[in-house]
Amino acid sequence: MLISFFRYLKGYVRIRLQGYSPERFLNLCRARDIEIWDLKSCGLTYEMNLGLRDFRKLKPLRRKARAHVVILERHGLPFFLYRNRNRKMFPAGILLCAIFLYVMSLYIWNIHIEGNYSRTTDVILDYLESEQVVHGMRKSQVDCKEIQSMIRIEFPDIIWVSAEVKGTRLIIRVRENMDTEVQEDTGGQTEASDLTASRPGLITSVLVRSGKALVQPGDEVEEGAILVSGRIDILSDYGEVLGYQYTAADADVYARTEYEYYDEFLLSHEERHFTGKKRHGFYLILGNRRLAFEKKPGFAAYTTLSTEHPLKLTENFYLPVTLGTISYEEYETYMENYTTEEARLLAETDLNEFLENLIEKGVQIVENNVKIEVSGNLCRASGTIAALEEISESVPTEILEDPVPESATEEQ
Repeated sequence: MLISFFRYLKGYVRIRLQGYSPERFLNLCRARDIEIWDLKSCGLTYEMNLGLRDFRKLKPLRRKARAHVVILERHGLPFFLYRNRNRKMFPAGILLCAIFLYVMSLYIWNIHIEGNYSRTTDVILDYLESEQVVHGMRKSQVDCKEIQSMIRIEFPDIIWVSAEVKGTRLIIRVRENMDTEVQEDTGGQTEASDLTASRPGLITSVLVRSGKALVQPGDEVEEGAILVSGRIDILSDYGEVLGYQYTAADADVYARTEYEYYDEFLLSHEERHFTGKKRHGFYLILGNRRLAFEKKPGFAAYTTLSTEHPLKLTENFYLPVTLGTISYEEYETYMENYTTEEARLLAETDLNEFLENLIEKGVQIVENNVKIEVSGNLCRASGTIAALEEISESVPTEILEDPVPESATEEQ
C-alpha cells in the first residue's frame, strides 16, 4: 500500500513494448536499474508499468534494442495536476481542506468515558464541563493529570482514573469501588435506629441480629409500627431500668401483606394505520449549530425517525461535523374496539407487568385474587394480591433521658 502511494505521488505510465528484440530491451532496463512492474505478455508485445523518471531514460535503450514504445495509460499526481492546471480553485480547495483538517486536529471533539457503572456518563461530562473540560477545547489545554485528580476528588467511589489524548479524542477510563454502597450502609448502622413496618401485614417470621424484637410471628402490625427497637433497657438486680443502651437494629422481618389492584380501560381506542407515504431529509450539525436541509412533510399525522452519524477520519480523529438523516411516515387514526379476548389479554398483560415489578422488588406472590370483567364498553380488573415480603425499614431511635431509680428516690 505504501509503495503504491509513493508511485502515485511520483507518477507512472503503462506502456506497450513492440519491436525486433523486446527481451534485449528488458535486459537493458535491468542493467540500468529501471524498475518495471505488472509486466504482461500480449503475444508479440509486452505491457508494463514504470515510473515517470525511468520513462525518460528509455530513449537510448529503445535505439539499442530497436524497440518501439507506446504509452497506454498515465497515472499519478503529476498527470492529475497537469490535467487540472486551469482549474485554480481545485488545488486551492485541496490546500484549504488540508489546512482545515490540520486545524481540526488541534482540538478535542470527542470525550469518551469507559468503566463507569454507578456514575452515568452524563454526570461525569457535566462535572468536566463545569471545570472547563469540554468538547472543542484545544488539545494543548488538556492536562490529563489534573483531570485524573479532579475526578478522584469529586467522585470518592472512583478509585482509579486514567486520562489520555488519542487523535481528537479524550479517553477517560475509570474504575469504581463496587463495595462503596455496602460500606456506606454498614457505616450508617452505627447510629441508633429502629426497624418499623413499611406496610401493614401479618408477621410470619422474625430473625433479629441486633436490637430488641417487639413483635412475634402471628402479630398483626400497622404501617409505621416499631418491629425491632434499637433501645435496650439496662436493668438493675431489682428489675429497675437504670438506663438505655442504643444500637442499630438489624433484623429480617417477614409478613404476609395484601395489595389492592384496580385497572380499567375503554374498549374503544385509537389505532394508527400507516399509509405507506414517506418523506426523507437530512441535516448537518457543525459544532453546536444545526443546519437543516429538509422540507415539512405536509402530512396531517406522522412519525419521525432521525439517525445521526458523526464524521471521523480515523478511529480517534473525530470531526466537529455530524450528518443526520430524518424520515417521516404518514399514518391515519381510526377508532376501533377491542374484542373480549383482546381486552382480557391486554388486562392480563398489565396485571402480569404489575406482578413482575413486585417480584423484582423481592416480593413473593402467595395468592392472586384479581378478576377481569368485560362489561359494555369497559374492561375492569380488580381484586387483591396476597404476598410475602420483608417489611422492615430503618428509622432513627428516639433518645430518652436515663430514668431515676425508685430506690435512689427513697434514700433521698
